[in-house]
Amino acid sequence: MSKNITRKELKHPDQFVSFWTRFSLDAQRALASRKQAVAIGLGALALVGAALIVISQVRTRNAERDSRALARVDKIATADLLPAEGATNPDLASDGLPHFKTEKERLEAALKELDGFLTAHSGSRLRPEALVHKGAYLLDLQRADDAIAVYTKLLSDGDLEGRLRYLVLEGLGYGYEAKGDLDRAASTFARLGDEAGKDRDKDRGKPAVAGTATGFYQDRALYHKARIADVKGDRAEAVRLYREVLEKAPTTSLRDDISNRLAVLEPK
Repeated sequence: MSKNITRKELKHPDQFVSFWTRFSLDAQRALASRKQAVAIGLGALALVGAALIVISQVRTRNAERDSRALARVDKIATADLLPAEGATNPDLASDGLPHFKTEKERLEAALKELDGFLTAHSGSRLRPEALVHKGAYLLDLQRADDAIAVYTKLLSDGDLEGRLRYLVLEGLGYGYEAKGDLDRAASTFARLGDEAGKDRDKDRGKPAVAGTATGFYQDRALYHKARIADVKGDRAEAVRLYREVLEKAPTTSLRDDISNRLAVLEPK
């Protein structure tokens, strides 16, 4: 049987009462404080979440805006030229694009629009792609040195995804070829093939990723090397390289071009 402890038996009769009272009050205060902290934490998380949503939406809107702006530049660069004197083209008045009499004027207008885009959207994620377009316009305007400068800067900046890196290397090779520096053109196209090959080996067995086109660029790089040999007058090397493309990639999209060139280099 339990023994009842009387108040007289306690040295400090209020000891137990005050302890449990204090414990209860402290516990309530701690719980209230913890609830407040949790509420503050949840509120902060909600604010962070809302901020991330806003940032994501802003980035999405900016990406869509930049994509539309860059698409407009391309449309200007490929828009129909003004018809000859006395002829009409009713479609030109309804597409909302400027039109020009010559291809040179059209390319210069596209380049000007593109430079405006690069200035106004310097932090755009589409900036590297815009610069690739700029290099292409400069090549078409026969400004090889300016194009080479653009492509070289892009390569030195690094962090170009595969598709753009291949385009930059190909453009750089075209730039050297336009200047008549065929050896540097050939070595640049060889680098293109090497990088595409390394990427292909690295990704072997993985699901195909849209936009990489490593196999296509291996074929294309070898085709360019054959072209350069052809331009140099090295018929035997050109034939060897053209045939190598067909052997390594029987279904290449370049087959018709290669077959036509082989028919000239290897007359029956």
